[in-house]
Amino acid sequence: MTRAREAAAQGHGMPVIGAHTVGLADGGPGLPVTNWSTLGGDLRIPHFVGLHALQVLPLIGFLLVRRPRRAAPGHRAALMWIAALTYLGLVLVLTWQALRAQPVTAPDIPTGAALLALVVAAGTAALLILRHARATSG
Repeated sequence: MTRAREAAAQGHGMPVIGAHTVGLADGGPGLPVTNWSTLGGDLRIPHFVGLHALQVLPLIGFLLVRRPRRAAPGHRAALMWIAALTYLGLVLVLTWQALRAQPVTAPDIPTGAALLALVVAAGTAALLILRHARATSG
């Protein structure tokens, strides 16, 4: 939001809408290059990660088709679902973190626990699928 719109909104008792920083005013200290807030939550981070699903998920699908030749198409599809749901979980955790006005550079214990649970669940599911693929192929 531009400074003029912000001033006009505050002068008339209107809430500030359209800001990307949560818990602070836009424009504070930020990370190099991206300028993502280092003091408060920033909704640009989950937005960035979510948009890059358009590149990451097809790449994972391509690698799944090229690499595990022993895996049946059903196993590859299951691995792709795991990747997609894990990516969705990451976007949701980053959004949750930003909405709690927490900078990405300083996650608290609940955020760390959520990320750890996501990684453990995804890793366990992928290992179970790969184990099943190995058992049924040979």
